[in-house]
Amino acid sequence: MTVTDAEATPSPLAELDQERYAQFRVSFDAVTDFGRRLLAGRLAAAGVLPVAGRTAGREEILARLAVAPGYERLADALLDMLARAGLLRGDGGRLAVSDRVAGLAGDDAVDLSAAALRREHPEIAGYVPLLVACQQRLVDVVRGDAPANEVLFPGGSTDLVSAIYQDNVQLDFFNRLCAAAVHGHVQRFLRRYPRSVAQVMEVGAGTGGTTGPVLDALADRAERLRYLYTDVGPGFLRLGRRCFGAGRPHVDFARYNVEGAPGEQGFEPGSMHVVLASNVLHATMRISVALRHCHALLRPGGILVINEMTSRLDYNTLTFALAEGWWRHADDEPRLPASPLLDVAGWRVALTRAGFVDVRAHAVPGLDADEQAQTVFVATAAGACEASR
Repeated sequence: MTVTDAEATPSPLAELDQERYAQFRVSFDAVTDFGRRLLAGRLAAAGVLPVAGRTAGREEILARLAVAPGYERLADALLDMLARAGLLRGDGGRLAVSDRVAGLAGDDAVDLSAAALRREHPEIAGYVPLLVACQQRLVDVVRGDAPANEVLFPGGSTDLVSAIYQDNVQLDFFNRLCAAAVHGHVQRFLRRYPRSVAQVMEVGAGTGGTTGPVLDALADRAERLRYLYTDVGPGFLRLGRRCFGAGRPHVDFARYNVEGAPGEQGFEPGSMHVVLASNVLHATMRISVALRHCHALLRPGGILVINEMTSRLDYNTLTFALAEGWWRHADDEPRLPASPLLDVAGWRVALTRAGFVDVRAHAVPGLDADEQAQTVFVATAAGACEASR
């Protein structure tokens, strides 16, 4: 059963170059394999993994890693990844390294391999610098000796993360899906209420990777639009103002934490026509609570547009999972193993329980739900529908 609702998929913004996407997937697998070997090399060089010809128990390896509080889940996920990739193998209930671990411990070898990877797979060139930077400091981060944000955003710069979004066939496609969904709902509302102003709120806007395409799609409605760019981090708000403030009087910026009730943070419940959340809701303690707060922001008939990863990807575990927020979900939360994510079925259940109806999932045509790395969900806030049809 494919995840894409073909009849509901917005077009033409949602068109996807299938040949280019297929090449991207091949290249992404290559950079992921490089990352796994790089991780193994770093852990071996740090004396965490057993030397060739020796074995060690899992707890012994974790003890050598000296995991700081808050990173236990990451450490477990990393060892599981190495075992799945065959870089660690079982030996009588203990673990030993495979021959593939050798050769990527030194910086010169890493730089040469990274440069070759970028040449051979230009589709994923932007993924490589972030991966290398994270693996260079991973042991320090896991031990609590280096702050993760300084690794992901050195000196406050977003360059490493932003490079991933440049000419990225996969991310561009999902951002266009978001833009099409938001634009379609706003257009229907303004057509039905010609004297009204549509209100769109983006929660956890971050670096604005989705904001840009959405604002571009809404440019023809700017005079009757209020777009609220929100995030919990003041640094991201400053970035948002720099990138999207000039020449856009309809865009406002404010601090908002989706884990808190809107009214307690100065936002009027039931005031939004669209709430957009792109790759942010997984990084909450309880997705159910975050969804209820999104629902509270919306007018009856308003829509929530969610862009979320729906499959565990080792690349993300090697990079973004260094951030403490990645692992902050409660122990009893239903998430995918070794990740903070929900799959497609999990999101449908969570959205329905939070009071949303008409939940639709949009993703890459022709792929089954369990093959989708990412999915865009569009769900309607229960109540008298004012613009959905």
